[in-house]
Amino acid sequence: MKLITILSALAAAVLVSAGKFHPVEEGKVDFIPNAFIIEYSDGVRHSAAHNSLKANKVDYKVRNEYNIFNGAALTVKSGHEGDALAKIPGIKNVWRVTLYKIPKVNKSTKKPTDPEVVSFHRMTGVDVLHEKHKLSGKGIKIGIIDTGVDYKHPAFAAPGANEGCFARNGKNCRVKYGWDFVGDDYDGSNTPKPDGDPMDCNGHGSHVAGIIGGNALNIKVAPKPPQPFVGVAPEVTIGAYRVFGCYGTSADDVILAAMELAFNEGMDVINMSLGGSSSYKSNPTAILADKLVARGMALAAGAGNEGTDGVWMVADTGLGDLGTSVASFDNTYGFYNSFTYGGVKHPYAPSDAWNMAIKLPANATLVPIFEKDGSLSDGCDEEIYNGIDVKGKVVLAYGDESRCLSGRGVNAKNAGAAAILTQTTPAGIATMGGSYNYPMASIEHGAGEKMLAVWKKNAKSRITWSNGPSTFTIENGGSPSVFSSFGLD
Repeated sequence: MKLITILSALAAAVLVSAGKFHPVEEGKVDFIPNAFIIEYSDGVRHSAAHNSLKANKVDYKVRNEYNIFNGAALTVKSGHEGDALAKIPGIKNVWRVTLYKIPKVNKSTKKPTDPEVVSFHRMTGVDVLHEKHKLSGKGIKIGIIDTGVDYKHPAFAAPGANEGCFARNGKNCRVKYGWDFVGDDYDGSNTPKPDGDPMDCNGHGSHVAGIIGGNALNIKVAPKPPQPFVGVAPEVTIGAYRVFGCYGTSADDVILAAMELAFNEGMDVINMSLGGSSSYKSNPTAILADKLVARGMALAAGAGNEGTDGVWMVADTGLGDLGTSVASFDNTYGFYNSFTYGGVKHPYAPSDAWNMAIKLPANATLVPIFEKDGSLSDGCDEEIYNGIDVKGKVVLAYGDESRCLSGRGVNAKNAGAAAILTQTTPAGIATMGGSYNYPMASIEHGAGEKMLAVWKKNAKSRITWSNGPSTFTIENGGSPSVFSSFGLD
């Protein structure tokens, strides 16, 4: 009886303490109006928090409740903003419900221009785990919080099967756990329609699952991969926790629910490659991430794709103290289409908008475009083509996406050029935005220098294109990817 009295007194004490409202960071404006995530004070549980909200005449609906995070997500009527909610006894922290957009997945008819899929295991030491220690992930459960998983893909099939499957008790299904928290039509602004089928309709989650546990070494059905590959843990059991609709938008109140379910279903590891960026670790997903790791779960979070935003920006979930935030490094080898100029073969990365079914100019000559100071132009200003004959030729320009995206492709196309190649900065080869159905590609910095030297000796030298991809040593291999978030230190 004394213990109950003491605990009741402690609960009453924490209900009196004032909380803190965390406003949306400057520039981070994607949030759901009148929707908030609240974290309860230590010792406060759902019933006590709801009693306190009602006692303070808050008109609200519950979006989600969290036991490990110890809080809830609410939709409140106007007049109860975050700072007002934070003053209610029993509430420790308040955040707006923030929206996330999944990193872009490009869908096209391009031939492959991807990292070579064997060498990266050597870079990361996975080859040693596979070959020396014979580790394949068998007996380990990994939860993937993402867009779902295309569990029917043959890369997730059991040995001897042509197709994968999803079943909680399926003997031959590698995807045994999971849930769809939102439904196909969810875009962050409408009501989620959850169901038990975590099938992917976006592609990003399947891409992540392939890296983690895909096995495409012996696929016998079409379409077969251009290179057979195996993931890091090809015998791992997968949990697919879908938090994005087909439109690629989610909210952190949904993500918190997925994190707790993954833990409760016994995942040994959860992976979260969700995008978004922040400079502060006082966000709900980072707080819950630390709580889950403290309870024995390993957590890996993508650092983010905000490298162009500068230092300090990291994906929210990766900001916790106990999880692992993973950045991207360029592979030392790449599987690229190529062209030959001056007797030297160079790889290229086609733009996002280039449909590779269109015909490339056969044996075209090269025309570099220059600024008045003699430096290679980025081609972002259409006036650069005044007085230059580029019709039917391949333009050589310079730069990245800092000044224009599709503009250089549009300008080259309007000037009559058959294609445009962009010499990248020394950061390495990268896919850029482009003009739809127009041949535009980036090339390595060193390739651009060599091509200029050939052109200066013989402007009539011609470009010939490869018939298919092959393996190249990458100029910037082993270095952080240009798009990858830098991290905090």
